Amino acid sequence: MRRLPLALLLVLAPPASLAGDGADVKDAIVALGESPISTLLLNMPEDVQTYDKHVTTLANPFFEGRAPGLRGNRDAAEYIRFYFERFGLRPAFPETVTAADGSEVRSPFASYFQYFEHGRNFDIRGSAVEARAGDAAPLTFREGVDYAVLGCSGAGDFTGPLVFVGYSIVSGKDGYMGYQPADSLDGKIALAFRFEPMNDEGRSLWSETGDGWSFMANLEPKISAAARRGAKAVIVVNPPGAADERADRLATVQETRAGTFDVPVIMVTPDAADRLVRAADPEGRSLMDLRRLADASGVVLDLPGAAVSVRADVDRSPILTPNVGGVLPGRGALADQYVVIGAHFDHVGYGQFGSGATGEIHPGADDNASGTSGLLLAAEKLARLYAAMPDDASARSILFLGFTAEESGLIGSRYYANNPIVPIDRHVLMLNMDMIGRVRDRAIHVGGLATGDGLQDFASPFLEQSGLDVKPMPPGVFGRSDHASFYAKEVPVLFFFSGFHDDYHKPGDVSVLINRNGAVDVVNVVSRIALAMAQRAETLPFVPDSADGRRASENLPRLGQGQGRAGSRVRVGIRPGYDEDGRGVLIEEVTPDTAAAEAGMQPGDVMTRWNGQALGSVTDWMPLLREAQPGEKIEVVVLRNGEEVTLTLTLRAAGQRE
Repeated sequence: MRRLPLALLLVLAPPASLAGDGADVKDAIVALGESPISTLLLNMPEDVQTYDKHVTTLANPFFEGRAPGLRGNRDAAEYIRFYFERFGLRPAFPETVTAADGSEVRSPFASYFQYFEHGRNFDIRGSAVEARAGDAAPLTFREGVDYAVLGCSGAGDFTGPLVFVGYSIVSGKDGYMGYQPADSLDGKIALAFRFEPMNDEGRSLWSETGDGWSFMANLEPKISAAARRGAKAVIVVNPPGAADERADRLATVQETRAGTFDVPVIMVTPDAADRLVRAADPEGRSLMDLRRLADASGVVLDLPGAAVSVRADVDRSPILTPNVGGVLPGRGALADQYVVIGAHFDHVGYGQFGSGATGEIHPGADDNASGTSGLLLAAEKLARLYAAMPDDASARSILFLGFTAEESGLIGSRYYANNPIVPIDRHVLMLNMDMIGRVRDRAIHVGGLATGDGLQDFASPFLEQSGLDVKPMPPGVFGRSDHASFYAKEVPVLFFFSGFHDDYHKPGDVSVLINRNGAVDVVNVVSRIALAMAQRAETLPFVPDSADGRRASENLPRLGQGQGRAGSRVRVGIRPGYDEDGRGVLIEEVTPDTAAAEAGMQPGDVMTRWNGQALGSVTDWMPLLREAQPGEKIEVVVLRNGEEVTLTLTLRAAGQRE
């Protein structure tokens, strides 16, 4: 076996089991009596069993959705470190240690963790809420009973009039407008409903499925909309009668840490809000009366009958979160060059980022326990093959990286790219696995094939032999995940992605829905490409993946955050689908407070015309978008439920929120 090419060894070598001797396990199960589940597991290849163990573990609620700052994120990092060490990988990062004489010595390859600051811990030192209406006794509210300070709150102490802002949604379905251009909340305290307009049963009027809420119900944009209009504090309340299990409880700090605002942000109970409204409204209306107004249309209603005081004394200290890295040392003349295999292990925790279900644990099985499990499986396979490598072999080192803080903007991978363990020009190829767990009909999207001179020709044989239906992403449109941080540093990249789905960034992204066999097929092709690149004498010089080079790529929609940006000057506010099926541009998500949301675009629409020009795919759309200017009005035709609908987009500058 030692004399066979290592690329062939990867195909022939038996997979290792993390459970010990397979025969012993089978004998034990037979002795206990077979079950359908045990029989199914035993009939799986051992690498599928191994993958199953990782993805089931990492997507367990114990890991709290793995958001930075949570215990579950730290536990996930430790889980990856444990296996890197078990596989014999060398720690990737330097560490400063104190020598016996008291001096500090920087030791290379000493730690599996690369820590950096990301966000802040949140500590509430004190708070108060009360209201005074004329000569009546003040209304006082109890922390933890009547109200709670939210994790996105800023510090502040303000007394002023109350203004009811409905659901605080800038623009919504069917022309719903929560604010008018002239609306100002300066010098006032905003009272905003959670969720979105409801019917008499307390269910969403905007949900496409009739169950749950649309993305318009997200909490952070509501608070942001009020704060941007000058509110000195924001009070959030669950609307009375809402058909949601969270309606009768106060949100916690932990589940409301998305975003950081400069003003106090609190949540009050419906009962407390009702008392507050009755005291402040000259007409004596109830909270339910205000709900009926907000369900019918957007509303900004002054409630000047009481002076409301809100105080939040909060403190924020830096959160440290780590990338996790292990090195498989190379051999010979190529050893000081690196092939990188990466996957982000963080997810959105309790719904902190891009979720309409804040407060529930988001397991993140596909996004991205699937890719992290693939990273661990690839590390185990390649470590075994390197151990069998002839002494006189020449091979590059392989760096396995688990990234944190991807969901909040590729923070971890960008930090590594700016602080690499060796100069970045010694990183010859980066392979990224993000959401590889929902392989359907054997299909896998592969991006970045044009980022290296000869990369597509080099990778094609492995892709063709994988048994997968490979769908190349079009040049310039390969999605923004952690590979983008390497691409920005002119490192060729390959991105493996099984596609979006209805459970994306939702609590329903659970491990039972992962296609283990399909994911392992992806891991195998990634491992084969990495091994072949590690042994290839020549590099693949970097090539920008679009006519506009890196800048255009950096403005593409980022996988994981769903900001919906495309083009270098304007922001539309959609996350497009990547399929090149000739039907048009599938709109997978519409971001609140954007041009697309204001125009009435909806998830599931297919954009077929842009200012009169036909669109067959994202590839057709990108050049038109790059030519567009902020403020320009664009007539767009979308296909919705089999009918053409014409909409008008008023484009906004990239970065403009409204």
